[in-house]
Amino acid sequence: MRLSIKILVFMLLIFSACEKHEEVLPIPLPPAQNPEPVTQEGITEEEAEEAEPPLDLESESYQYGSFRNMPYRILLPRNYDSTRSYPLHVFLHGIGERGVDNERQLSVGSLSFQADSIREKYPSFIIFPQCPDTHYWFSEPITTKLKALLVMIEEKYPVNEGRISIGGYSMGAYGTFAMTAQNPGFFDAAVAISGDGDEEKAPLMSSPRWQIFAGQKDDVVPSSRTQRIATALTKAGASVVFTLYPHADHSNTWMNAFSEPDFFNRLFETGQPAASADPK
Repeated sequence: MRLSIKILVFMLLIFSACEKHEEVLPIPLPPAQNPEPVTQEGITEEEAEEAEPPLDLESESYQYGSFRNMPYRILLPRNYDSTRSYPLHVFLHGIGERGVDNERQLSVGSLSFQADSIREKYPSFIIFPQCPDTHYWFSEPITTKLKALLVMIEEKYPVNEGRISIGGYSMGAYGTFAMTAQNPGFFDAAVAISGDGDEEKAPLMSSPRWQIFAGQKDDVVPSSRTQRIATALTKAGASVVFTLYPHADHSNTWMNAFSEPDFFNRLFETGQPAASADPK
């Protein structure tokens, strides 16, 4: 009940602030029952998945993919070598990037992962999935499908199972907290930017190395809420780096986060100590 109230408040805040901060789609009421997925020409989800063309291992750009009717874009490691394993990172967009165009979700953070310096130093699989208009990243049908997508990538490509990480902005940060709570021990590192989670589930989310960011001028997801979940994770024994930007609002906190000098080092390197582990 406590989390449901938080989610309702979050959606109302997003809706009321969308004109000021970002172009977002109208928020529909969650359906009473989840509709059956629509597939092309009547084929099943599994058949559609098997029909996907192979990825271009030489590509320097995000390639197109679809998993059970969930669009996603994937960036493969530079100088890909099938004989070695690589980290895997999935980043969840905000509410304004929902849809089926398989493009809009790249507007937050994708260029940072594509930078030459990052790709050379941290060769990894990077996935940007796109949430349907009728759902949210914290909806159980979506978190279930998202986990299945990651398992599929693990099975098809040489992923280091101990180096799987997740991150998200706004609605995607809510999804990050939900995914880590539903899959204890699955993620090695996690990033949450301008989001909130269920404090009572903090013990289930304590295994990843956390980087959590908030803007003090955020009037969509108040920084105090993000700070509370960071504190709850710290009390649960998690390694947490919490950063509060005094002059950032909801729309630009993610830019500050991706500009942090140690952002990618903490995300991809193992055994990184927390620089500020007690967000009081």
